[in-house]
Amino acid sequence: MSGQLPEAGMELTILGSGSAFSEVGHNAGYLVDRRLLLDCGAPATSLLPAVGSSVGELEAIVISHLHGDHVLHLPTLLVARRLRHPEAPPLRILGPCGLRDHLKRVGETAFGEGLWQRIVTEEGPLCTEVEEWTGGQSDEVAGYRLRAFTVEHSPELACLAFRLERQGVNLGYTGDTTYCPGLLQLASSVDNLLCECTSFTGPAPVHLWRGEIEQLRRDAPEASLILTHLTERQPLEGALLAADGLTFTLRAGGQG
Repeated sequence: MSGQLPEAGMELTILGSGSAFSEVGHNAGYLVDRRLLLDCGAPATSLLPAVGSSVGELEAIVISHLHGDHVLHLPTLLVARRLRHPEAPPLRILGPCGLRDHLKRVGETAFGEGLWQRIVTEEGPLCTEVEEWTGGQSDEVAGYRLRAFTVEHSPELACLAFRLERQGVNLGYTGDTTYCPGLLQLASSVDNLLCECTSFTGPAPVHLWRGEIEQLRRDAPEASLILTHLTERQPLEGALLAADGLTFTLRAGGQG
């Protein structure tokens, strides 16, 4: 178990800061206070020990959408948790509509139907029932107040952004999105925003780029921006760049 939550602040560790086909970082994965994982495109099973954590400490996993660079390593994480930490309590897993069938399909493809079924059911449930959320839904999750926002990214998929809050400290996570009403609603409600920025040099289809990040700073000036889902790295005034293995301490009103 990860123990008590810190009394002040929120710890955000970047496991993967790269876009889908990036050469500058792993795919998406973000660890909050060593107990909640936002997206699992990065190989979290091997990356968590590198930042002093493990799959056994996790209490919840939150998935923004079903593109592989955000969810593909989730079955491997679940198998590793079962085999390496059989005493760990059931995980809470939630994400957009379609997550339940997607996880089953990818898990059975990766490990075989028999092994996958044995892994997820043997000696009690590996996770609570996979929850499929929609925009506007909220609940207490692993010690945080979590709220989902509908964002626009892929017309084939339900895509969500999220807001987490605990003891007055909050964090928004955009997932992948275009410049849409859900993004503005989220950005206007948080002090700290982990925000995708797939391109610095020109518009990126179905993603955010530098020009839109600059507009977002004007439209939601109170949000401190941490840019991720990077294909390249360039400085952007007023924003921080995520990097694999980097940890931020978030506090009310912005980063500490």
